[in-house]
Amino acid sequence: MRSNFFRIAFRKFWKQKASTFTKLFSLIVGIVSLFYIGVYIFHETSYDRFHRNYNNIYKLNTAIISPTGNLSLGLSATPLGPYLQTVVPEIKKFVRINKEYGSHALRYQDQLFSETENIYYADPDFFALFNFDFLRGNPDEALIGPNKVVITERMAQKYMGSLDAVNKTINYDDKVFTVTAVLKDLPSNSHLQFDFLVSMDTFMAKSDPNATQNWTWCPMNTYLLINENARPGSLEQSLKNIPAYLEETEAGDRYVASIEPLKGLHFSDPKLGELGTKGKISDLYVLLGIGIMILLLAVSNFINLSTAQFSFQHKEVFVKKTVGATRSAIFSQFFNETVLLSSLATVLALFVILASSGVYGDFLGYNLDLSWMYKPLAILGLILIPMALSLLGGIFPAFKYSKIAEVSGTNIAKRKQYLIDTRSALVAFQFLITSGLIIGALLIYSQMKYLNDKDLGMDIAQRIVLEYGPNSGIGNSFETLKEELGQIPGIETVSFSSHVPGQIPNGVSTGIYGLNGHNSNGEINVNLVDYDFIKDYGLEIIAGRDFRRGEADRTSALILNESAVKAFGFQNPEDILGASFEQWGGDGKVIGVVKDFNYLSLHQKVGLLSLKIWPDQFMKISMRINPLEFENTLEQLASKWTSLYPQIPFNYYFVDDNFRAQYNKDQQFASIINGFTLVSICIGILGLIAYATFWCGRRRKELSIRKVLGATTGLLTWRLYSGFSIPVLSGFVLAIPLAYYLGKQWLQGFAYQVELQWYFFIIPLGILLVFTWLAVGVQTLRVVSSNPVDNLKEE
Repeated sequence: MRSNFFRIAFRKFWKQKASTFTKLFSLIVGIVSLFYIGVYIFHETSYDRFHRNYNNIYKLNTAIISPTGNLSLGLSATPLGPYLQTVVPEIKKFVRINKEYGSHALRYQDQLFSETENIYYADPDFFALFNFDFLRGNPDEALIGPNKVVITERMAQKYMGSLDAVNKTINYDDKVFTVTAVLKDLPSNSHLQFDFLVSMDTFMAKSDPNATQNWTWCPMNTYLLINENARPGSLEQSLKNIPAYLEETEAGDRYVASIEPLKGLHFSDPKLGELGTKGKISDLYVLLGIGIMILLLAVSNFINLSTAQFSFQHKEVFVKKTVGATRSAIFSQFFNETVLLSSLATVLALFVILASSGVYGDFLGYNLDLSWMYKPLAILGLILIPMALSLLGGIFPAFKYSKIAEVSGTNIAKRKQYLIDTRSALVAFQFLITSGLIIGALLIYSQMKYLNDKDLGMDIAQRIVLEYGPNSGIGNSFETLKEELGQIPGIETVSFSSHVPGQIPNGVSTGIYGLNGHNSNGEINVNLVDYDFIKDYGLEIIAGRDFRRGEADRTSALILNESAVKAFGFQNPEDILGASFEQWGGDGKVIGVVKDFNYLSLHQKVGLLSLKIWPDQFMKISMRINPLEFENTLEQLASKWTSLYPQIPFNYYFVDDNFRAQYNKDQQFASIINGFTLVSICIGILGLIAYATFWCGRRRKELSIRKVLGATTGLLTWRLYSGFSIPVLSGFVLAIPLAYYLGKQWLQGFAYQVELQWYFFIIPLGILLVFTWLAVGVQTLRVVSSNPVDNLKEE
């Protein structure tokens, strides 16, 4: 009996090849799409969950309430962690982490390497809070004492060629470090990402001796491990009573410390100086919605094509009813066929996932671990998928098929019309989803293009940055080095700075004392630059002047941007010229104002910025290179650098690449949206083609009669095309308000937004109508252009 069922079912599937292929393809794509979206969502929501103390780790943040505006820091002062442990019994341990920025020279034996932003300093209790897998070494002793470093598996292979690295030494910026342990490469779902973990004693030894008591300098990411039954509320109360923060500083700043749980840190609001990349929970909701909608598109195709076969299969049902088949038996037959098809789609989808997981992992930037798919719970889920799909896509058609034999005459005609209306509603639903996704994809594309094309107020094209790290010797002789580099053919401009566009400058307390008794203080960013930085980057001076060579400007001149001028209470840029300033232990006069330029991403408004000359803090060299001579120039530049500084690796990158890296997460999200939008279009159009093929075949006799009676091919084509266009247009109209609302919500994440234009809606409509014509028109023309005599012959 069972073998007979399978034989009949597969015979029916083969007879209806186009319909079966469309159903299978739709379900496979729907399952694969939802699976990959689920993998992405799972990865995003799994950040840091592998730590045993995940629920009991909190991070310290600091808000600086300043007359010029508030700063939200993911950082804290050096003494805050130790102080809290002494006054709050619920705190078991604290760990401070300081991230090393810039480029650093590392040498192992005769090999020279450059490492950038993958170096952390950490307290000895780091591994008591955070659980990373050790391959070599003792976690309890790894970070005790100065000049100790823990490295990752990848670095051990890179430097030593094996994991046997413990007790070997690495030269780090001319200091000898001893390797104490080797970690397994860090998981991608950790917000802490480092390759070198250096003992905090090393940082303290090179820092200002007063750093341990400096409450207004916030260089640390501080984490607290609290008791399991501790109440965060009591800890927050303690943070309000920190003696050093009870009163304003002399500069008028007020410091407010707060805690944030590690749980949910990945999706919290971004803060200056915090570690790791951030995710947007709203993006995950959007992606989950898209995954569900794509699966619903696939199920809609299944239902639509199943009900479309009603007119062909009602004879089969009548015959079965005549020979004694019950309604439940007929229902069971069609439902079991649905289960069989869904099972086949699930198996094929599983093969597609296994074959494509590597490509998808490369796109996301991390390896997909699919080992969980072989666990009992995952296997149970795979078994339940066909049943879930069958319930979604099979109940309605099976129920309708089982009732066919209970109606007759005009009732059967009414039921056919009801099914036609149902199919039209399903087509409208499919194109509601597809229309919304096309509109959303166009909006996201336009926003990303807007971000890339917007005038930033500076020139970053064809410019490379050579990083040499903290080296006061190079900085203080920058004029001599500029001359030497400027002689290389192809190098058009050379300038030095502490930061380049796309990098967050240091925040410092700054006091401005105006000529007419107008005094104000506040926190603003400072970029330390040379005399040519403003000119080389194409910044516009709107008041005052640029830096001039000479001792006066080198030690006592400050240039502000427009936003900083307004924040200090000056409406006109000219009014602040000549005002005295105090900043970072220095003083002098404000000599100029530059027009606002976007030195950071367009997610936020232009920040408050000051420019100052401080050569021994320079760490980067910006050079504009003639693109026609780029390769030759780069080769000569590398040769010159190696001859001048053989102990410092030649390490460079493009400024525009570095700046646009701030949108990597947005670009990844946009690519995912675009990919799944194409998937939804394919499913929708494929379903429409299959449905149109069936429908045109179903009405071939009617169309032939109309043609014999004088109807033209164009008129018949238009009648069918307009009939299919109505549900498509209905779905599009319903999608407009939904897409508009969601689009506006997504744009809220950007300070600078593209305006919603009329073509965001007209272009998708045109695309849908063209695809509808291709899907319906070809099938229609094939039927109406055929010989009516052939179509009117009796079967």
